[in-house]
Amino acid sequence: MSEQCGWTGRILRIDLTGQKISEQPTADYSRRFIGGLGIGEKIYWDETSPGTAAFDPQNPLIMMTGPLCGTTAPAAPRMVVCGKSPCTYPERFVYASIAGFFPAALKKAGFDGLVITGRADSPVYVHIVDGTCTLHNAEHLWGENNAATRKSIELQYGSTTQIISIGTGCENGARIGNLIGDVGGSASMGFGSLMGSKNLKAIAVQGTERITEAYPECVRQVRDKLKQMTGQGFHNIYAQLVPMPGTETVKKLHCHACPQGCWRSLQRTTTGLEGIRKCHMGSFYAKWDIKLNGHITDVTFIAANLVNDYSLCADEILFLLLWIEQCLERGILTEKMTGLPVGRMGSLAFIQQLFEMISTREGFGSVLAEGAVRAAASFGNESAAIVSEFLTSSGRPARTYGPKSFIISAPVFAVEQRPAITTLHEICQPLTKWALWLKTDGKDSYVSTDVLRAIAERFWGGAEAVDFSTCAGKARAAKIIQDRQYAKECLVLCDLVWPVMDNARTADHVGDPTLESQLFSAVTGVKYNEEELNLVGERVFNLNRAIQLRDGRKGRRDDVLSETYFIDREDPPADIFDIYNPERFLPGKGDELISYRGKAIDRKQLALLMDEYYELRGWDLQTGLLKRETVERLELKEISESLAAANAIHTPHF
Repeated sequence: MSEQCGWTGRILRIDLTGQKISEQPTADYSRRFIGGLGIGEKIYWDETSPGTAAFDPQNPLIMMTGPLCGTTAPAAPRMVVCGKSPCTYPERFVYASIAGFFPAALKKAGFDGLVITGRADSPVYVHIVDGTCTLHNAEHLWGENNAATRKSIELQYGSTTQIISIGTGCENGARIGNLIGDVGGSASMGFGSLMGSKNLKAIAVQGTERITEAYPECVRQVRDKLKQMTGQGFHNIYAQLVPMPGTETVKKLHCHACPQGCWRSLQRTTTGLEGIRKCHMGSFYAKWDIKLNGHITDVTFIAANLVNDYSLCADEILFLLLWIEQCLERGILTEKMTGLPVGRMGSLAFIQQLFEMISTREGFGSVLAEGAVRAAASFGNESAAIVSEFLTSSGRPARTYGPKSFIISAPVFAVEQRPAITTLHEICQPLTKWALWLKTDGKDSYVSTDVLRAIAERFWGGAEAVDFSTCAGKARAAKIIQDRQYAKECLVLCDLVWPVMDNARTADHVGDPTLESQLFSAVTGVKYNEEELNLVGERVFNLNRAIQLRDGRKGRRDDVLSETYFIDREDPPADIFDIYNPERFLPGKGDELISYRGKAIDRKQLALLMDEYYELRGWDLQTGLLKRETVERLELKEISESLAAANAIHTPHF
């Protein structure tokens, strides 16, 4: 087939310093890396050096779609955003993603992705329309929050314009700013702050081109099969709207080409306030609202609207609030030190002042703008210890789907700079359905222990993966999951739908891990099977590892878990698995049930698990460095020299 399908074939490059716009062929990367995270990583590897700081103008802000975006492929609306993050501790390359309609609009405007470098002399915004790109003065938008920015751009170009923008929380060097898109979408990890550091206020896209599919009938067949399989698919749990106290659902919201929707919805309070909600971050301020007022008020709802308007990360704000509260209780902080009305924590006045102080870096706001880990470290060991109870050393949530509940996730938390929620969702997906089966005696879920074992056999390398009386099989499962998830981030697919691990219509209820490769082949005409697609995921995962090693990670010395995981004690519920299963039951051998409630991880067992993991990865067992033969097997030979220069590749000594 001569016509290019799936990809547009062009990557748009914008140099803000020189005000230069150029293009690059997607084909430079797509054979080995497909799209999304894979291409984003390779661009970052090729064009940055280890000393590049997050707010250095030459740190690229990379936004990459995949070949399925903008087509009729179901649940493929996402775009990866990557670069060196100002949010992680220390600054490291990470990725986030964003959905809605902007990624599809970018594809339909003729581009597979954007690479933005440099820093404009004064605020600008980007306008992309059907193959053309122009830069425009944005001084009239600087100092405005998201709602006002989007309204101004839509008035100029029309309401169908798709926009990514930042609020004032990203304009003055705060590290914890998000990119904000449509239908409540956002990309975290400080990428809004990175965009603000470049004096870039917004990207507006209008696209009308059609993305060609190689075999539209085959795409339809996969779509129909997905619909048939998911009568009670796990993602249907996420499709049930989360009840928000004091609100009603106005309507359910969907991203581009989504077959069913998720938690995303427009909510309205009894007083008429409206806002888009998706996950638990819609109520990040509820704890303090209840503490002050005795019940949830409109303040919780308004706070969630405001955090998006300012472009601040609700997760980071939640952890900052927890840290402030405990520091006040222990006398590490005082009201005078903070300059905040701490006696009114839970009020609208408090949260508004907090957002303003962070956004302007005024007074104590300059400390908070650094994020919870850096802020805590600046007040000594006791302060830092508070944060270590709920965050990893790099600043990521420690409890959500963590290794104290799922030992499979231990390698994920140990080796990844940011334990991606997409990867963790695959781990918790069948286990949560199993917990629901256990809780309701099979009434609300068909994923029994036998079904769970059959799913593990097909998806995770063997039934041992879900025998939690032993660590056997967990390293293999972790590797398989990571490889599949990194492949998925190249396509780029939504993790609330993919992979489809269970099937409502068959007797064994086992899903189909080949659907992603079928869909990729149908859209692009490039024939891939499951193993070939997962090999791309393994390649991209190892390139990510190479980036971390080149940029300063010390291999196995840094592949450690937070001390909180090694303490015997109960932790509060942190995720949907805990909600369904407060005793933290997991299956053992036969009909055995094992409760991991409050149990610490065994260090010796973890060390053995990690040994097995390094062996399966083809990394050096002692150092955790990549081996040359692994790099060459994965067609990454060109990265060897840079790794060797950084003493970051294993060299055997005879």
